Amino acid sequence: MPAHPTDHLANERTFLAWIRTAVTIMAFGFVVARFGLLLRELSGVSGGGSPTPISQATGVLLVLAGSAVLVVAFVRFLATRTDLEQDRFRSRAGLEWALTILMILVGGGLAIYLLATG
Repeated sequence: MPAHPTDHLANERTFLAWIRTAVTIMAFGFVVARFGLLLRELSGVSGGGSPTPISQATGVLLVLAGSAVLVVAFVRFLATRTDLEQDRFRSRAGLEWALTILMILVGGGLAIYLLATG
């Protein structure tokens, strides 16, 4: 019994949702990296016009994490499409777990940074 077109369309919608999530993570990384520069400029501290090392590193890590989410989401999309075509679909939760743990770590790290610098 071949997969219904609605199954494939649902797979595509899920992939597009992961793309939005990855782009959001990357945009957040960009904001974090540049926010240190904004804070430095607003405070009047001279520093050569570059962001603080911690905000720069955090931003770069978030951009890389967003890129990794894109790669994993694409691999998952292709695997799900193959599973649907071969009528052997099984649910996977690895991407959700990884993203949840990543965001918990980023949130905790940012909270510690804000408390330490605030």
